[in-house]
This record gives sequence, C-alpha cells and structure tokens, in this order.
Amino acid sequence: MTENSMTKASLDEKFALIHEHWRPKVVAELNGQELKLVKFAGVFPWHHHEHADEMFLVWLGQMTIELRDRRVTLQAGEFLCRPACSRASHDGRGRGSCV
Repeated sequence: MTENSMTKASLDEKFALIHEHWRPKVVAELNGQELKLVKFAGVFPWHHHEHADEMFLVWLGQMTIELRDRRVTLQAGEFLCRPACSRASHDGRGRGSCV
C-alpha cells in the first residue's frame, strides 16, 4: 500500500456498484490480503478453503452460515471468522450484502 492509495471509501457506494449476486468484487488490498464485497440471495453450495481464512461481515440483511456442526445466523453489523481447513466446510444462505 502506498500513501497515494490511502483514500476514504464508502461501503454504501461500493455495494451500489455491484449488480450481480455471488460475484465477489475486490475493493481493497492490505498486507497481501484482499477485501471483497459480495451481494447474495438464496443458497450458496457447500465448499471449503484449505489455505485461506474467511471473515463474513453482514452489512445489510441477514446471512445464515451452515457449518458441519452448527448453524450461525448473522444480522447486519455482525461477523464470523472461519479458519482455513477442510473440516470447516460451509454454505451460505440469505439475502443482503456481505463483506
């Protein structure tokens, strides 16, 4: 990150640019990580990430994440961090905007 890349961003404005569901968009990068925004509706299939942690932050709406051993429902303003490993498979369902 360079000093020239330090600009303020609005989540409302970034989400307004996203017109498709389930198509994450990279809106920032830091320390080799990408910040992705996605709009979703309906059910996303089971999958896992063996080498990448994930954070789900609900900006608007609600999201239910099905883990192998439990179901977690996130409301606007709530988040969940999921560690990388094949045992942490998950799917997502709901309606709203998620970081």
